[in-house]
Amino acid sequence: MTLLKALFKRSARLLSCLLADRALTETATGTDVHIVVLRWDAKLGDSIVSSFFYREARKLNARITVLTVAELAELHAMDFAADQVIITSAAPGLGELFRLSRQLGKVDAVVHLVGRIQPAEIIFLRWLNPALIYSLDDNLRCVNRKFGADTNGLDMAARYQRVLIDLGAAEVQRQYIVPLPTRLPEPAMAPHILFNPYASRAEKCLSAERSVSLLRAIAEALPSRTIGILSSPASLQDAQRIQDAVARTNVRVVPGLSSPKDVAGYICRAQVVISVDTAVVHMAVGLSTRLVAIYPSMGDAFNCWLPPPSPLTHVIYSQQSPRRSGQSRIRNMNAFSTRELIDALHAMLTTPATLSIDARIVPGLGVASGTLARQLPLISQHYPQVATCHPGTINLALDQPLLLTDPDHRTVPLAWTPSGRTTEVFDFLHVELELSSSPARIPAWLYVAHGSPHRKTPWIHELIAHPLNLDNVSHCRLHLRANAVSLLTAAQPISNINRSASLSQ
Repeated sequence: MTLLKALFKRSARLLSCLLADRALTETATGTDVHIVVLRWDAKLGDSIVSSFFYREARKLNARITVLTVAELAELHAMDFAADQVIITSAAPGLGELFRLSRQLGKVDAVVHLVGRIQPAEIIFLRWLNPALIYSLDDNLRCVNRKFGADTNGLDMAARYQRVLIDLGAAEVQRQYIVPLPTRLPEPAMAPHILFNPYASRAEKCLSAERSVSLLRAIAEALPSRTIGILSSPASLQDAQRIQDAVARTNVRVVPGLSSPKDVAGYICRAQVVISVDTAVVHMAVGLSTRLVAIYPSMGDAFNCWLPPPSPLTHVIYSQQSPRRSGQSRIRNMNAFSTRELIDALHAMLTTPATLSIDARIVPGLGVASGTLARQLPLISQHYPQVATCHPGTINLALDQPLLLTDPDHRTVPLAWTPSGRTTEVFDFLHVELELSSSPARIPAWLYVAHGSPHRKTPWIHELIAHPLNLDNVSHCRLHLRANAVSLLTAAQPISNINRSASLSQ
C-alpha cells in the first residue's frame, strides 16, 4: 500500500508539472507589493518561527495575505497583523484552490518555504502567475527564487530573513512574535521549571515511562524548584497520570491551559523550559526564556528547525537506531542522557547571586521623555514601584553586553501610543546604580521596551530612577541579580541573540 501511494504521488506530481510548471512571465511592481504566504500546514511552531516576517514586510509597505487553517487564523490576523487572512482547508483541493486564485486577484510574490510543493499547489501557482515564487523546491521551473540549495545550512528563521532581504529589506529584526494572555500568571503560582513531553505526533513525544523517570530525577536533583507539566486539553489526563506516577510534591500539572496564549504566559514566568521538538521550543525562544530542547539526532544532516544558537538554549539529542533497508525511520525521542539534561539545568539555574558591571552614561535617542510620560501611568497600575520615577531614561553603555532573561516584572501588552492601535510589552528589573561621584547605591530599574531600537544592541541599556543629578557624571557601576540576565560575548553576532517579542511592534 505504501509503495502504491508513493507511486501515485510521483505520478500526480509529474502530471501537474507537465500541465502547469512554467517559467513565470509577470514582473514585480515597485509599490504596493502583494505577498501571499501559504500557511495551511496547521503548524503553530512553524508559524511562530515565521512570525517576524509579517512585521518586517510591513516596513517595505507590502500588503500580505495569509492562507491558513481556522485554528491559526486569529493568530495571523490579530497577533501577526497580516493585512488579510483567508481560511482554507489543511490540504485544499483544486476546486478550492481555483476559487482562491480568483479571490486573491493580482499577486506579486508567493512565499512557500517547503522542500516539495504538492501537485495541486503547482497548478495553483500557475493560476496565480506571480512575479516571484520563494520556495525550497529547486526542481520546479516556476520557482524563480530557489532557496533550497542556496540556503542549505540556514535555520528556517534565517531563510525567511533571506526572503525579506531579496524583497528589499536593508535590515531585518528576527525576534519572534509570541502572543501573550491578557494577564500573566502570578509569579508565586508559576512553576520554576516547565516540562513539555508532548508534540504534534506520537513519535515526537516522550513516552510516559521516560517522562516519569526524568521528572523524578529532576525533582530529586533540584528539590527547591517547582516543576510544572505542560499539557493541552487532549493530553491533560495523560499528564495527570504522569504526575501521579512521579509522586513528588514539587511536580504538578500546570492547571488551566486551554490555548497557546495560556502556555506562553507560564513560559514568560518560568526560569527554564524543557521541551521536545514542538511549538513550545519556539515560544520559549521568542520569549527569551532559558530552554533545554530535546531533538532527534540526525547525524551529519542539518536540521533547519533547531532553535537558533543562543546563550539561553541547550539542545540535547536523542540517539536514533540505524534505519533498515526499505523501512521508514520512526523517531525515538527517549534515547538521551538524563545526566546531560540535569547538568544543563544546573548550569542555567545556578549562577552568582549578584553581578556588577561597569558602564558609561551616554546620550539617548531623545524620545524617552515624551513616551515614558504616557507609559508610566499604565505600567504603575500593576507595578507601582516605578510610579514616581522620572519620565526619562538613563542610557548606559555597558562593558559587558547582556540580555535580560528573567525580569522582576513584565507588563501585559500596553496600548500607550496616542492612537491606541499599537501595543508594546515592557520588562523591568530592580538594580542598584553606583555613580562615580559617590559610593552610595541608588535604586533604579532596568527598562526594556520591546519595540526599542536598543534591543538590537545588548551593550546599550536604559534605566529609570527617581530624579538624579547626573551633571559631570560619565561613569557608573550597575549591580543586578545575576540570574536575571545572560552575559554575551562582545563578538557575538546580533542576529544570534534571541529577544522576547511583544504582540505587536
